Amino acid sequence: MFLVTGLEVYCIIASILLLLALVGFVWYCMKGGNLIIGLFITTTFWVLIGIVYVLISGQFKVGGNTIVIEDGRTGWNAIISVINNVFSDGPINYGTTTTIIIFASWFGRVIVDTGIAKALIRKVVELSGNKQLLTVLLVSIVSALIFTSVFGPGSVMAIGAIILPILLSIGVSKKIAVGSFLFSVAAGMYVNSGYYTQFSGHDLFKTLWGVEGFQNDFLVFSWIAFVVHVVIMVGFILFNYWIGNAKGKVKAWAMEDEDGEEQHVSNWSFIVPFIPIVFALIIALINLFSDLALTTFQPIFLFIVAIFFGLLLTGNLKSYKKALEMTQKTLFNGISDVALLIGMLLVMNMFSTAASNLAAPIFQTALGGALDWVNDKAWIIVIVAIVLAPLALFRGPFMIWGSGIALASVLSAVIPATSPLLLVLFYVQPVAITADSCPTQSWGMWALSYSKYEPNVYIKTDLPWGWVCCAINILLAYFILMPL
Repeated sequence: MFLVTGLEVYCIIASILLLLALVGFVWYCMKGGNLIIGLFITTTFWVLIGIVYVLISGQFKVGGNTIVIEDGRTGWNAIISVINNVFSDGPINYGTTTTIIIFASWFGRVIVDTGIAKALIRKVVELSGNKQLLTVLLVSIVSALIFTSVFGPGSVMAIGAIILPILLSIGVSKKIAVGSFLFSVAAGMYVNSGYYTQFSGHDLFKTLWGVEGFQNDFLVFSWIAFVVHVVIMVGFILFNYWIGNAKGKVKAWAMEDEDGEEQHVSNWSFIVPFIPIVFALIIALINLFSDLALTTFQPIFLFIVAIFFGLLLTGNLKSYKKALEMTQKTLFNGISDVALLIGMLLVMNMFSTAASNLAAPIFQTALGGALDWVNDKAWIIVIVAIVLAPLALFRGPFMIWGSGIALASVLSAVIPATSPLLLVLFYVQPVAITADSCPTQSWGMWALSYSKYEPNVYIKTDLPWGWVCCAINILLAYFILMPL
């Protein structure tokens, strides 16, 4: 009886310490601290708290096995198992997602470095003639479609370096040029495999993707969310254009490569950015509206096919030497583009492993059944998530790929792994709030610097629209993904 009471007392104290560490981490992130370092330090602290819990409770569950502490040897084995589980198994289990991110970024670099993105955007601008508003709308919609497949901060910035000079040179104001571009980047993320596999491959959500029928429901939600985001993007452009766009003098513009030579690509190459998403979408739609249950292509194969056609249709496979040079160049650039992102995600998986295997039992013991209402009153916490959505700014507690991973990990202690609720609460904000309106997002920071646009004006201009988009899409996620 004393042991049980002692364990409960420790769990209460440990919960306070864990929450204080969490608050410190959130404060550190919102002050612009390095996310990787902050995550690693917080993870280490949580592991130390967890080890003491394991020693007091006398057991540790890992990989479906329970290690019971009976003596010094089994105690040592339990401690080593805790450390290995967090710092080794955590990032290793994220290997599949990491690979998909690399191939997605490589594909993005092929689109950029072969000149396909530049030629496609040029064609859109030519079709719109000298009509300023039409140009912004067409470029933004095409950009959103491109980002349904293209992934990686480097590719985003490279495409932005094509789009922003065009929009600014034809007299479009900075608020519309930067805002419309970042809205288009965010819109494509809902269905981009480089983004959603960060969730499907994560320990907190992995089980959910195996639930029968969930992938079809998610497909419906993600594409509706994409359409909603594009509609709001168009509203953002029209509103800001009609009420306050300072129309500058339209200037001539030229799109040249860094070496000063123009790249010429076939119009056939314009299909390349959409190959991965079209293939996957066709099979998914067949499965959605029939009983055929066709096996779908995995993202990596689709990226390989798209990369091949990207190189082929731009003449980069005419000789072995040229093919080798372009393949190596795009692969190197693609991996470089996402190196820090991958580092952050691997450390984040260490943290979430510590949270789910160590912190969650501590919180459960300390809270008892205090949070059991969450599943029965899911709509309440969904409304809270909508109201507090701007806290995703500056890597805050509703940005899961930031300090929000801690909040998600705490909630995972009471939300079943097969319930879509956790995904509903955290999937939309990184897109509708952070990718749209946060100056700490890598491409947002770049766009502001490139255009010399004030961050506070950017937030005030974009956030209200992003917030509305976030509210609508979280509600859509709730009604589409949550079981009745």
